[in-house]
Amino acid sequence: MTFEQFKYVLEVAKCGSFNQAANTMFLSQSTLSTSIKNLEEELGQSIFFRNNRGIQLTSFGRDFISYITPICSQMTQLEQVCKQKKFDERISFSVSSNGFRFIAPICAKLYQHYHSLGIHIYHYDGIGDEAIEHVSNQQVEIGIVRIWDCYKQIYMRQFFAKKILFTPLTTVNICIMVGCGNPLFYQKKDSIPASVLADYPMVVHPNLHSGPFSDIFSRLGIPENKNRIIAGSRAIIYDTLEHTDAYYVSSDLKQGYRKIETPKNLRSFLIDGCTITSEIGWIRHEDYTLSPIAKEFIKELTWMFQEL
Repeated sequence: MTFEQFKYVLEVAKCGSFNQAANTMFLSQSTLSTSIKNLEEELGQSIFFRNNRGIQLTSFGRDFISYITPICSQMTQLEQVCKQKKFDERISFSVSSNGFRFIAPICAKLYQHYHSLGIHIYHYDGIGDEAIEHVSNQQVEIGIVRIWDCYKQIYMRQFFAKKILFTPLTTVNICIMVGCGNPLFYQKKDSIPASVLADYPMVVHPNLHSGPFSDIFSRLGIPENKNRIIAGSRAIIYDTLEHTDAYYVSSDLKQGYRKIETPKNLRSFLIDGCTITSEIGWIRHEDYTLSPIAKEFIKELTWMFQEL
């Protein structure tokens, strides 16, 4: 006897007709009838009474149905589990970052390499400490973070408590980013004194608007402005810079990676006399073993930050 024969019996019992069951299962009636007849011969018992008015279950048939119904239900569930397991084992990679633009080109390379096999790439924009939380919760394999050196001890204690391993990639200067709506965009020098920012609003992530890192602006010597724009995503920040005279405190990554063009509607400036730097690095949970595709990502990431 086979699982297919069990399904045939249940469908015939449900439809009350061999012909209707065959149509429902896209089989010929002769194939269905022959299969069930072979099963009855193997069992030595009739499952159905057959007459001119149709079919009926025999007493044995009713008992047989009661036994095979849970079996078929469990087999169906098992098939679904196996299908889901096969789906879960599809090639995948997940990364969360503080909105760095160099992540997308690397993910594009992974896609080009694996798309014929099928790949799912999960790329999250982790605002503030979200990238750290994503790694801590093992929601992603790798996080790319920026650490201002004046807060490094705070971050290191946080990494230790969350069982996170940090690997530095490069150290860069802090910069001010503006769009073409800000008059500073058109000046010739590539650096500015912090004092000139007093005339413009800043656009910030919520975690820099308040919290343990919100004093970064006083540390940088940036004067307070009565206006401030709090943005919940990197896209909102860039759109705000494009359409207003606001500025954004960022990391001067053009000296840290290559082959990534800066958008023409944005410009960055170093801050005169600034001694605070940004350390860029990647993180993973200490209980996580890097997958081959994650290692490939790290290799590309490391190459991007190698000195020319």
